[in-house]
Amino acid sequence: MPRIHVSAGTEVGVAYSRSTPEFIERNPGTVDYVEIPFELLCHDPAVATRVGTPVVLHCASLSIAGSVTPPSAVVSSVEEWIKRTRTPWLGEHLSFITAERDKPGEFADEYAPGEPWNIGYTVSPPMNSETVETVVRSVDRAMSAFSVPVILENPPVYFSVPGSTMSQVEFISEVCARSDARLLLDLAHFYITSRNLGYDPLVELARFPLEEVVEVHVSGVDTDAGGCWDNHASRAPQLELDMLAVVMERAPVRAVTLEYNWSSRFPESVLREEIARVREVVDACRP
Repeated sequence: MPRIHVSAGTEVGVAYSRSTPEFIERNPGTVDYVEIPFELLCHDPAVATRVGTPVVLHCASLSIAGSVTPPSAVVSSVEEWIKRTRTPWLGEHLSFITAERDKPGEFADEYAPGEPWNIGYTVSPPMNSETVETVVRSVDRAMSAFSVPVILENPPVYFSVPGSTMSQVEFISEVCARSDARLLLDLAHFYITSRNLGYDPLVELARFPLEEVVEVHVSGVDTDAGGCWDNHASRAPQLELDMLAVVMERAPVRAVTLEYNWSSRFPESVLREEIARVREVVDACRP
């Protein structure tokens, strides 16, 4: 399987959807790589070879910010796919996926008392010093288990997380200062967090540890019931492209991934336009 040529500058790719192989076949040379979830490869291993391009591996199974460590079988499977895809790094969410149940509570499951719960969504953890310690330990374990670097993705924050004593930027900065983790900056998540918590994303971006950013995600957002949410089936707002320009000027970005993968009917012409928008920003910021 071909490897992403990260030394050639910033490359532009797309997140995998059912329509991705056909899009690449009809539009050769439009994208440099495809980002594929580890969980999808476990379900359908043929996806890795179906796209015909280099692969960047993404993951939502390590529960980096949680107290429940991933099973050794999961860790071994991730490493196997790291080698098979020849991914240059592993993107993982700075979130918790499983919640610990040491003692059965009032609403404990009778059929699985005390077992960890899989939340099924990448939830932002309480952002405080205790969680920083948890993340640092998780990163150290991952770095020793995997043959490529682990880069952490900022999750969207939809409300003030109970137990937090830090802003998300302060929390992520402290994780970087205390570990060898590098970052995957999801600009849609950053936009969502800023809107939901009421701050200027460009001002907050100036405080972000951009020097640690390896990969960037770009995708759509939506508003509903007074909140701002993820939407991988709509165009990114212009503000995300403005933020991308800021990031490109300061960060050693190796890859920008367009995450328009929630609908196989996302118009091919629109996807080409969105790729062109991103490439225009990337090319304008090249040395």
